[in-house]
Amino acid sequence: MRWKTAFQVAATYVGAVMGAGFASGQEIQQFFANFGYWGMIGIILSASLFAGLGYIMIDLQERWRVRTYTQFFEKLLGPKWGPKIDILVSILLLIGMIAMMSGAGALFKQYFGLSTWLGILLTAVVIGLALWFKGEGVLWINSVLIPLKFIFCLGIGLLAILWGTQGDGEGVTQSMNPLIQNWVVSAILYVSLNITLAMVVFASLGAEVQRKGAKQGALLGGIALGVFAAVIGGALIRFPEAGGLEIPMVAIAGKLGNWPAFFYVVVLWLAMITAAIGNAFSLVTKIVGAGKVNYRLVALGLLLLTIPLAGIKFSLIVKLVYPVFGYLGLVFLPLLYMRWRKS
Repeated sequence: MRWKTAFQVAATYVGAVMGAGFASGQEIQQFFANFGYWGMIGIILSASLFAGLGYIMIDLQERWRVRTYTQFFEKLLGPKWGPKIDILVSILLLIGMIAMMSGAGALFKQYFGLSTWLGILLTAVVIGLALWFKGEGVLWINSVLIPLKFIFCLGIGLLAILWGTQGDGEGVTQSMNPLIQNWVVSAILYVSLNITLAMVVFASLGAEVQRKGAKQGALLGGIALGVFAAVIGGALIRFPEAGGLEIPMVAIAGKLGNWPAFFYVVVLWLAMITAAIGNAFSLVTKIVGAGKVNYRLVALGLLLLTIPLAGIKFSLIVKLVYPVFGYLGLVFLPLLYMRWRKS
């Protein structure tokens, strides 16, 4: 039972962080690959922080016995600031969900030449099915889909680094993001952005992650995130000509042939789905916990709200909105550690 819980928590951690921006290469490009090999050292730093802070989050959640992320933030920040940050986090979850669905639309258009809205609608249907089964559905879908993502992302990324052929310039090489100009700051910002999402997902699952083995699962999840990021970052550094595309890792997988590109597209879509499910479930449980409303009606209403907003350009969300929330989330990194030491 302990190792099953560890595996589920690790998979959920990876699923919360490794969404459209991560597996597509957009996030890794912006936060790490733009700095070349210094960015790879940044990945090691961020993986260490993910593992340590993940352990602390689960430990605090077990001690505080919280069931929603609203309760978690009230314990972390106090009754005065907890509700204020709660609003900010809810906006971040909504933007994250929109980004995942927007990325699915961009993926369908870039690879299949199909309508952006078809990709968005199909993604919304899968999210809705997972939400229907509540917390167990979220853990189950992560336990099934995350290992598939791990195998294909890792395998195709490594093969591309070892045997991929240099292209003639599929896209425009990315310029440095004006909001992120130092590799150490970038690595910390990346953790602060994603640790907020992980806190929310873990807290929303409540008792589901308050079992023996959960803390070990958080450590394992942090290490797995570092391995994922290192492989994708290595591929992006080797093939800078793909950096200017909306979905650079699909172009890199295509250097190995049509079938590897197709499999990567499927895996990338799964990554978008798992991250969107984590965000959506957290939002729905928060709304349901705030008043006596029907869970499934709230889930349906949330999907109907996000579908039209998902037409915003995916790379624009990653480049501009994500770093801003990374700066805003910096307060959580030292605060988590201080609260943990004090308790």
